[in-house]
Amino acid sequence: MATHTSKTFPQNIKLYEDRLKYVDLIWCKQVVYMLKEFCLLGQISVNDIGCNYGQLYKEIKRRGLEKKIDYNGYDIDELFLNMAKKAFPECASKFVKLDAETERLDIRDITICSATFEHFDNPQNSLKKMLAATSKHIILRTFVGSESINFVQDNKSIVAEPYNINQFNLFELCEIFFEQGFTFNCLKDEATESIPKEITSGLYRTMYIIVGTRISD
Repeated sequence: MATHTSKTFPQNIKLYEDRLKYVDLIWCKQVVYMLKEFCLLGQISVNDIGCNYGQLYKEIKRRGLEKKIDYNGYDIDELFLNMAKKAFPECASKFVKLDAETERLDIRDITICSATFEHFDNPQNSLKKMLAATSKHIILRTFVGSESINFVQDNKSIVAEPYNINQFNLFELCEIFFEQGFTFNCLKDEATESIPKEITSGLYRTMYIIVGTRISD
């Protein structure tokens, strides 16, 4: 499993702890604005896939939406999950260890997967699984381009453990969304302005946010 965990860059743990305490991430603000629109008609339920150390929930709480959004956060990394539970003890039970690629997901109104999908081993199958567990909307924030690129960063001078940094062809993703009964809308990622970003030395990827809505029968 070549996925991103706290063991990938262990030297960054203190950075993550400080970010959780002091930094409100732009992508979280963009996604929570969408959620605020979705919950205008009442409470919504959310699966946050790859919830990490709880940054999205922090923004939900900061906006006073925790009573309107029934939140579940999933991650495979216990260190990150424990950081989230410590920061938000009132909903510690909502942060759950789960492998979204291999384990069952409960069906929820909305699925969110930010900066996680590109690290999966079997992303296309995992996307179908996430869509199947989504009754209304999916928000997928990931690397998109004109071609699919499968890459494993295993340079030991850069990472402590290997991890995937994939990129996905826009039209191939669109086909999966349509096949699974969803609309497809590709939006600029405000955090990166959807400008190509150097992930590691000489390796660039471009982040977008894809929003899909289940098409009614």
